[in-house]
Amino acid sequence: MTYALGIDIGGTKIAIGIMNSDNEMLCTDSFLIEGMTAISIFVKMQDTIEELVREAGLKKDDISSIGIGVPGIINKDRRSVLFAPNIPLLNDFPLYRSLRNMFPDASIVLENDANAAGLAESILGAGKNFDNMIYCTISTGVGAGIIIDHKLFRGSHLAAGEIGHMITFPDGEPCGCGNRGCAEAYAGGANYPKYIRHVIDSGRETILKDYLEAHGTIDGRALSFGLDNHDALAEEVFSKICRTIGILFFNLYKCLNIDCYILGGGLTNLGDKLFTGIEENFQKLRVGADTMEKVYFLPAHFTSNEIGIYGAALVALENR
Repeated sequence: MTYALGIDIGGTKIAIGIMNSDNEMLCTDSFLIEGMTAISIFVKMQDTIEELVREAGLKKDDISSIGIGVPGIINKDRRSVLFAPNIPLLNDFPLYRSLRNMFPDASIVLENDANAAGLAESILGAGKNFDNMIYCTISTGVGAGIIIDHKLFRGSHLAAGEIGHMITFPDGEPCGCGNRGCAEAYAGGANYPKYIRHVIDSGRETILKDYLEAHGTIDGRALSFGLDNHDALAEEVFSKICRTIGILFFNLYKCLNIDCYILGGGLTNLGDKLFTGIEENFQKLRVGADTMEKVYFLPAHFTSNEIGIYGAALVALENR
């Protein structure tokens, strides 16, 4: 039996777990990182790892591989982060070298977090019965893990899966990446709330104004509240999100002929209406022979809190 350490580094917390070679998660833990320095984060990470090793009844030498999921772009050597916009403290921190000092004989590899999540859904989740699938997370941003013939497709420069920055509406709304009309500009949780606030500030009547005044924020819960109350602005934004993702998935289908799209992330809390809306927009674009094959739109098996740990650990086992 071999053992892998999975480390999921997020914008606000780090989650860590130990998995065995039968893909069983033995134990997990997590801690918040807001307000911490890079050094204090690593010290806390080290303490958490040592405690988990003890909890699993193992020794540090039993850990043969380590996978680290990061929301950013990974260097080709898969040992360092090229750019992690949501965790700037770790951009220059020697994470690989520090872990190597702890585990001198283990294989250690970094992976984009959406890629890791895609691997988890492919091996243990909703996509395990599909040869080809795309896991798409719709939360603050829009990202994906692409699985082809049961293997993670990373691309020439390890940057495959940045589907949130595919252009769905040329010359459309500005995106945080610097381009215009990206899918993320319409469906990303960092962007559609800006549009809602802009409309509220313009004086348009909407129940979302009441939500903003009561909660101080606009997010997926606000959108759900507006939809439940048949608010015209909420329905407009929701319609644009469904159209955007429907177009995005159709383009991916035409390019890759992948028939399974698994959705995760915070926006999936909207439930069946989100899946129905995306599928309807996807189907509107299908013509001729396209309409003959079944295409699946499925909710992720793993929750947002656990998929990162499973993905990172599976990346470690894949790389061992």
